[in-house]
Amino acid sequence: MAAIGSKIPDFKLKANDASDVSLGQYAGKWVVISAYPLAFTGG
Repeated sequence: MAAIGSKIPDFKLKANDASDVSLGQYAGKWVVISAYPLAFTGG
């Protein structure tokens, strides 16, 4: 589990317009990363 304030590796995701968004684009800025692991499961 990642700790608050820890660094995470750079990664890329697809935005709604199909463009790539990289975490590195936000270097030096505050970023909040949120995940909902059970959002699309039957559990």
